[in-house]
Amino acid sequence: MKLINILSDHSQTAPAQAKPLPRKPVDLARHALELAATLSRHLDLDALIDHFSRRLGEVLPYDSLSFRHELAGQWHAIAHGSGGRHSCTYQLQVEEVPLGTLRIARRQRFEEPELAMLEQLIGVIVYPLRNALLYRRAQHDAATDPLTGLSNRGVFDDALPREISRALRYGTHLTLLMVDVDNLKHINDRAGHSAGDRALQQVAGMLRAGVRDSDQVFRYAGDEFAVLLVGGDATTAREVAERLRSRVDQLPADAGAARPTLSIGLAPLRDADSGQTLFERADRALYAAKQAGRNCVCSAD
Repeated sequence: MKLINILSDHSQTAPAQAKPLPRKPVDLARHALELAATLSRHLDLDALIDHFSRRLGEVLPYDSLSFRHELAGQWHAIAHGSGGRHSCTYQLQVEEVPLGTLRIARRQRFEEPELAMLEQLIGVIVYPLRNALLYRRAQHDAATDPLTGLSNRGVFDDALPREISRALRYGTHLTLLMVDVDNLKHINDRAGHSAGDRALQQVAGMLRAGVRDSDQVFRYAGDEFAVLLVGGDATTAREVAERLRSRVDQLPADAGAARPTLSIGLAPLRDADSGQTLFERADRALYAAKQAGRNCVCSAD
């Protein structure tokens, strides 16, 4: 276990400030043991940080606590509270494996005995934190298509009825796009499967970049993708689908291979739709787009 204090401004000269209200004295060793026992039962990362935040606050006054970690090349943050001009920031790691960055801040400067207490309690969270991060990575890997980095069909099957229920409850729009990559077999046959993989990755990137953060993109299977457009009406959804098709149509082709293009079936949610009926309508629209010559968008009846 290793704690690296990368920033601590508790010793900087600053105007005198009110001291934090004294807390009832605690048996720190017992508190740490109880904390360790509780944290060892948590595999959910948010619950782990939440519990640590609350138990830390019982012995050390602070205004905010935040934890940042990297997963699949992206930084994720969990924050509790806000404010605090004085802070301590720790890089956490076990056996040279980085676990993330923990930052505690408050209005008053930290005193040396408080820092010693803080670091003793941070030491308690490190191994439960490693287990929670390993669990989160396993969940992420199980839900992610390894080639494109998009959520996979299992996540789509869970998300579709949930988003339908939410849209019907709040009276908001929802549109399902079923997307097929044209010419993928031809690309594989003429330029090899590596070229086909690159085409799928390019399409996935275009789809993800071409929708809002509130929308969801999935690799459904093989050369098919699914896109859930949340909030826009049918006209807006048609504009999004045409924009996605046009952007992919402009991608360069691998030497000797056909360019990837998209056939897209579009189905706006109806009040009577279930996940199955919405999917079937979008799938029929996709079939119509392919029958119409590919590289086009067709809407469900």
